[in-house]
Amino acid sequence: MKTKPVDKFLLIITISAFICGFTKANERQETKNLAADPWKVIQLNTKASLRGLHVFSESTIWASGTGGTIAHSTNAGKTWDICVIPGAEELDFRDIHAISSQTIVAMTSGTPACVYRSTDGGSNWRRVYENKDEKIFLDALSFFNQKEGIIMGDPIDGKIFLLKTSDGGNSWKPTDNSPETLPGEAGFAASGTNMITTADSNIFIALGGALKDEVSETSRIAISRDAGKQWAMANVPIPRDPSSGMFSVCFFNQKCGVVVGGNYTLADNETHNYAVSSDGGITWIIPKGAKPPSGYRSCVTRARHRGLPCAVTVGPGGTDISFDLGHTWKRISETGFHSIQFSPKGNQGWASGSDGRIGLWQQPDNKQK
Repeated sequence: MKTKPVDKFLLIITISAFICGFTKANERQETKNLAADPWKVIQLNTKASLRGLHVFSESTIWASGTGGTIAHSTNAGKTWDICVIPGAEELDFRDIHAISSQTIVAMTSGTPACVYRSTDGGSNWRRVYENKDEKIFLDALSFFNQKEGIIMGDPIDGKIFLLKTSDGGNSWKPTDNSPETLPGEAGFAASGTNMITTADSNIFIALGGALKDEVSETSRIAISRDAGKQWAMANVPIPRDPSSGMFSVCFFNQKCGVVVGGNYTLADNETHNYAVSSDGGITWIIPKGAKPPSGYRSCVTRARHRGLPCAVTVGPGGTDISFDLGHTWKRISETGFHSIQFSPKGNQGWASGSDGRIGLWQQPDNKQK
């Protein structure tokens, strides 16, 4: 049946009104979702700066930091156990990973660089690796599975320093098959997320830094698709200097990813602090007309907020949220942290910060939306 011209006109008006109403409803819903500060701040009985974070499950959370400090909860944050590992009182645990409910691996930065491992849920710890090289500085720790893991550190002799394990972190061996770096280029150990692993074999290492008084227009990300056997480098339009570059990388799926960073000495500077990829990290852009995070950001993660998939990024100056794969960001809180991570199911979000602060991401029941 043909539609008369006047009917077509009325149909267009009706459809337009529906679309506008749907868009406004979405805008109202998003505004409602962002109305309240999502963070409930928990002050632990420690003044340690907590940069390491791993949300193992809905109930189990691990955090690590300065002064040899390890903190964890097994009841969704109702109570916390805090310990200082004997012999590690002067060390800074920059990253931590729970392989299982009982086996946990923690990594320190600086010299000496050490890896500790517990097989009894954190009651006892054993040092399984130590490196006293004055050039050593470890940045991040990640596991492909319960057996295979990787640690990356700042370059030594022009190559990113890499350690690998194939026995669940019980032993670690350096590998020479690592990416070459430019003078002054390195990682930032701000949250343990400048390196991530995905899909059992992908490795992404986000870099920054430069020699004193030097500035580069772009940063680089090292990518391996075969668990570190071969490497490629991709340019990212984020300038780097001694205090600038990329600090964290996150992928939402096999194609779409986001990096965040900026200049850690300029907490509220919104320029050059993020980029996105839609081809698995091969190319990166800063979206035209999009809104960046509201300052330097040290960590970004996939998340859910009131039932909606999103991304959340944190830094010392605040928290931002994105509902479009990291293209457009909105400041959601003045509360800042070093690290953020959500549970595997996405229902529980946690953050770790300075002076023993832990953040719980508040998500009211979906029925309240």
